[in-house]
Amino acid sequence: MRGLIGIICFLLCVGVDAKEPLTVIYDSGDTLSLEPYLPKRAPREEATLQEKKGQLPFNLPITTPSMQSGKVTVTPKALRYLQRPLFLVGADQDSRDWLVEKREQLIRIGAVGLLVEATTQKDVEAVLAVAEGLRLVPASAEGFATRLGLTHYPILLSKEGWEQ
Repeated sequence: MRGLIGIICFLLCVGVDAKEPLTVIYDSGDTLSLEPYLPKRAPREEATLQEKKGQLPFNLPITTPSMQSGKVTVTPKALRYLQRPLFLVGADQDSRDWLVEKREQLIRIGAVGLLVEATTQKDVEAVLAVAEGLRLVPASAEGFATRLGLTHYPILLSKEGWEQ
């Protein structure tokens, strides 16, 4: 019998539309606010549209202390765990020239890039302009560099190893 009553109550609750306003049957006037019993919340700060436009989705400067611009020796080290080729570049002129030279190849192989060194927003925008058509994310590569022993960029990492 209790099970049947439980099922009926459940079905009645499911049938109620939550969008309808509550109907007050009786109000004695002795009601108290529930607010003192609820946890305190910090006031929500709404950023204005202008503030949102000025904010970058990343912090500047972007640095990878263990890496610098320079020549890379081809290394046939198997990186089987890479799902797609990955390239690392900086905002320096050598990296931008390398991107111009390798851009079509990088697009063809579906490479994803990290911008590992940039000091200003203008640096980031200059590299993004050169890398048009490529997925390029401004982020430090310190973790990779340390684990793989990388010291220079620009560099292309793939399952077969790395090259410049």
